[in-house]
Amino acid sequence: MRNEATMRVALGSQNRAKRDAVERALDAFGVRGEIECVNVPSGVRAQPLSDEETRRGAVERAKRARRETGAHVGVGLEGGVEETEHGMMLVNWAAVAYGDDEVAVGGGLRMMLPDEIAQGIRAGLELGDVMDAWMGMTGLRHGDGAIGVLTGGRITRSGMFRDALICALAAAFGEARRA
Repeated sequence: MRNEATMRVALGSQNRAKRDAVERALDAFGVRGEIECVNVPSGVRAQPLSDEETRRGAVERAKRARRETGAHVGVGLEGGVEETEHGMMLVNWAAVAYGDDEVAVGGGLRMMLPDEIAQGIRAGLELGDVMDAWMGMTGLRHGDGAIGVLTGGRITRSGMFRDALICALAAAFGEARRA
């Protein structure tokens, strides 16, 4: 899958933090990527409410982005939440569509959300909107995101998605088979 040519990558989102994550993940593999950002539906709720739904959203975005553009690789990055015995957790997934309808996935970090944030989501709001209201600003989802705010900038949304995408790309590129 890798060579010296530029790889055409379709990202199923126009979110700046997600685009940055793709650039950084490709760079980690030494891959030159021409990234096209396209708005494609995830096939799941605007606010995924389970780990499984979040993963499905990432996979669907990756497949649709690749189909729509004809790129070498389609990438889907999806954030969501999941109720656990410890409270509501922030979850995230990356998916890479490539080859003959093949898909590789990578999961990201998990983090407990403060109860007042979780209450807003339980009331039907999206995490990004709850975080914007909580912080008194707009557009956090395009920057550091909830994880950036909640970790004091130690982990950003872009970094969180970059790591999940590195895991998915490693599977797609067959890194484990070469180790």
